This record gives sequence, structure tokens and C-alpha cells, in this order.
Amino acid sequence: MKTLSKAVAIASLLSAGVMSANMANAEVEASASIASSFLWHGQNLSGGEGVVAGSLDWYNDAGAYAGVWSGSGDTKADGYGGSETDLYVGYAGEAGDLSFDIMYATYLYNQEDTDGNVNNDINDIAEVIVTLGYDAFSVSVAKNTDTDKNGDYLFATLGMEAGDFAFTLGNISGSEENYYGTDYSYVDAAYAYNDAITFTFSQIVDQDVADTYSDGGQFVVSYSLPIE
Repeated sequence: MKTLSKAVAIASLLSAGVMSANMANAEVEASASIASSFLWHGQNLSGGEGVVAGSLDWYNDAGAYAGVWSGSGDTKADGYGGSETDLYVGYAGEAGDLSFDIMYATYLYNQEDTDGNVNNDINDIAEVIVTLGYDAFSVSVAKNTDTDKNGDYLFATLGMEAGDFAFTLGNISGSEENYYGTDYSYVDAAYAYNDAITFTFSQIVDQDVADTYSDGGQFVVSYSLPIE
């Protein structure tokens, strides 16, 4: 579930003239990345194992975009290995210090146990994600669209950038039957060493059900590069 950061990255690529009526100019970008583990919203989804991922994104001058992200290693912490593929489409723009992003994303899973049997208990998820930004600050809200399948939950994050550093405070809340099993809050601190290498530390700071997720902190090193 990496599409939230992907959407913010795409929005930053758009110029101040995104509201132009010129729909003809469009670009396609691809990237590949490796990381020491799959860190997502304070959770280590790969059980500390390394992961590889790739993405393909299309966007135009008007602010529309679509893409696919796929990565390995999801849910190995629960005894299952497999892959996750995210499909997303949205619209983003900015005017001066203000920016916005509205995205629909679905997360697809293909997971097998150690005997090669497909784990059909892992549900796919779909969300609507809205991000608003002002200068170095951003607020994002993600709401799942299929409450019958995965319960009812709401993700909210507050982000701040300061030079090469980025900080995120996140919280998930919802019904007791939601996909994540408990409400919790986390803090991320990231440092971009350069355009390719990023160091991130993530810490669960509060959760309703003790020991649901690791509260000892997660440290991840990631390397990404564009594919020409």
C-alpha cells in the first residue's frame, strides 16, 4: 500500500500551470526500488525481509494521472509470502503554495502459504484518498470503499517537510471489525540522503490492542531509481 506517497510524488511533478486546458502533453515514467523491509503506516509488512518493487505512471499537464505499483514481500510477518499490486487513478494540481490530490486506489494481493496454497482469506482493499498541502505541510485522509468486506476505517496523516527531512504523524480509526483489527497511531521520520537513497525510522506510539503491531520501532533503508 504505497500509493499515498506515490500520489504526493506525482503531484509535486506537476507545474503551477496544471489547470491549463492543454490535455495533449502527457508523460510516462517508470521506476524500480529495493528496501530493507516493507514499511507501511508504521507496520513492517515483510517481517523484516528485503523487498523489491517497480512502478509505471502516466500523467498529463491538466493534472490527471494513473499508474500501477507492484512489490514483493507483503504479509510475510503473518507467515505468508506473496506480492501486492496497487492500481490508482487521480487528479492533482497546485496554485502557489497550495496543492491538492484526489485519488482512487485498489490494492490487490497474491499470497501463498509454505505449501504453495493460495491464501483466500486475504481481502483486496479499495480506498478514496484526498490530500491537501500548503507550503511544507500536508494532510491526507484515506477512506475504504467496501465496508462490508473490510469493516469501516479511516486513515489520516499529517506531514511536514524540512529540507531533506520529512515527518509524518498517522492514525487509523474505525469499527472493531475493520481490516486492521485495532486503532493505532504512528510517527515516521525520513531523511533523503540523495535522490535515490532514503533512511526512515517509524514508531507505533499508541494502539488500542497491545502487541497487535510491533512497538519497538522500524528502521528501513530504501534505494530507488528511474527507468529511462
